[in-house]
Amino acid sequence: MLRRLGIAGRMSLLVLVGGAVILGVVVGVSAHVSRGMLERELEAKATALATSVANRLDAVERSITRSAVGIAHAVENLPVSREQVVTLLQAVVRDNPDVYGAAAAFQGGVPGTSRATCPYVYRHEGSLAVKDLAEGGYRFQIRDWYTLPMELGQPVWTEPYYDEGGGGIVMATYSVPLSTGTGETRFRGVVTCDVSLAGISGLIASLPLGEAGYGFVLSADGTVVSHRVKQYIMNETIFSLAEARGDPTLHALGLRMVHGESGFVPFTTFTTKTPSFLAFAPVGAEGWSLGLVFPKEAVTSRVRALGQTQILFGIAGFAGLLVVVLAISRSITRPLRHLDAATRALAGGNLDAPVPEPGGNDEVAHLAASFAQMQRDLRIHIDQLQATTAAKERIERELQIARAIQLALLPKTFPPFPERNDLEIYAVLEPAREVGGDFYDFFLLGEDRLVLVIGDVAGKGVPAAIYMAVTRTMIRALFREDSEPAEVLNRLNQELAEDNDSGMFVTVFCAVVDLRGGECRYANGGHNPPLVIRASGELEPVPSVSGYVVGAIEGPPFASGALILAPGDTLFLYTDGVVECMDRAGGLYGDARTRERLMDLRQTSCNDLIKGVREGLRRHADGAEQSDDITMLAFRLARGA
Repeated sequence: MLRRLGIAGRMSLLVLVGGAVILGVVVGVSAHVSRGMLERELEAKATALATSVANRLDAVERSITRSAVGIAHAVENLPVSREQVVTLLQAVVRDNPDVYGAAAAFQGGVPGTSRATCPYVYRHEGSLAVKDLAEGGYRFQIRDWYTLPMELGQPVWTEPYYDEGGGGIVMATYSVPLSTGTGETRFRGVVTCDVSLAGISGLIASLPLGEAGYGFVLSADGTVVSHRVKQYIMNETIFSLAEARGDPTLHALGLRMVHGESGFVPFTTFTTKTPSFLAFAPVGAEGWSLGLVFPKEAVTSRVRALGQTQILFGIAGFAGLLVVVLAISRSITRPLRHLDAATRALAGGNLDAPVPEPGGNDEVAHLAASFAQMQRDLRIHIDQLQATTAAKERIERELQIARAIQLALLPKTFPPFPERNDLEIYAVLEPAREVGGDFYDFFLLGEDRLVLVIGDVAGKGVPAAIYMAVTRTMIRALFREDSEPAEVLNRLNQELAEDNDSGMFVTVFCAVVDLRGGECRYANGGHNPPLVIRASGELEPVPSVSGYVVGAIEGPPFASGALILAPGDTLFLYTDGVVECMDRAGGLYGDARTRERLMDLRQTSCNDLIKGVREGLRRHADGAEQSDDITMLAFRLARGA
């Protein structure tokens, strides 16, 4: 997609994409940092609020305890009647808004009476009501608020309970035991002050906890004393709720709360399973615990609002940035478009197309100047290229002519002697370049002798081709004067080595075959030894004879060798381009593979033998460039000759 856009479009798109990535990173990091800051802020505020509310509840507790202790002190130290006790209770309840109700329970009655009595003053419909809990079958003597201080001999807070005979509400009671005040302390009764749990729930409900936030209070054993879900109150403990949910984390949290710890932890609400935070703190000496729940949404909504604001400002900034980028990119690309038009005209062959000249000294101006210089250099180069191409074409034509002349020097008509049935011969030469230094030759000396020659000039190209032509011509001339192969090579070496300033030389193998008796006399001037494929299927090299490369130096004389070719035997002559044929990895075809290939083809004609070896070389090369001339000649003495 980017490739289809111009520079201005790509620049604008890339700037916007880059800006979007940067904005995304900034918003993400900002959201993460803001979330952490808001969570820490919430933790601090929630912890402070929980501590404040716990202190407020603790103050209520202390107010209750002081009131109860004050009543007990007055009753123990002053002679009072039942009416006076009621008046005292009314004053305490009326003057202390934290006290829901107060009672004085006497085991044997107040002074002047003999029956049990328990006057109780409590708040009812905006005023104070009075009843005697010793009447109506209430049996206050079995209540925890009476029995616990009697048995323990000290003031106690009761667990929350529903007082069906008293105020008819859920409450908790602080009870102080009464004694006779004599030297021998004897239990006389209790004085109580009640706190309404509905009042505690109202206090918590008035807290600024947000729309979805709420608070709850647990008693010392984990009972839910106050909660926004009414059916939990006095019916569930935090441990029963944890078991119902299968939540060990909530159970561990409950243990921390009932053990009087405080903290701020992640929390999931009991009913809606809403992810939240919980701040908890202990309340007073009775072992209660306060929990304040703050939904995480209160934090994430603020982070989300901040992110949305940043995105809106970012989009507005992108719009302004897009206008600026388009203006800048168009000012840059305008001269580039003019250069593009000039380039297209130049590509169409118009070397005189005008090149724009933008002002200034920036990169575009430098590019236009470089383009104009390139246009001038291109004109010069094309003129030179035309001259060079013409010269190259002339050289190539001359090389093609030289190749044709070189190949014309070699026998290339097969069979060469169609009137004869006593021999079979086939040869091939493939130069690595247009012309090469390999050659082969064969011709008759009289009716019964055949000369076979193969050679390889050191080097390639035109010099090697000229040296090859001279060598072949001299060999033919020398064999017409002397039919001994060794003597021919001696005279050839003498002629070529004389005044050889170029240092060129040639390897030559030549043989004279007696077509009647099969005797083959040969000499070797540093060439690859030919191979003999016997009619019986055996493969053997031609026995080596002494001989140096031809034309390098005037050295020791060449020696002649001899062997007998039986009818059906094949003499295979080749140059080193065969065994040194390389594949793509530089691996050579080699002597062993050459011999193996010849054995596979030993029953074929000389023509098929040469072509089969050549096909093996092509498969080995597998498309690799030919590095040397390839020349092969196969001669077979016909059976029955």
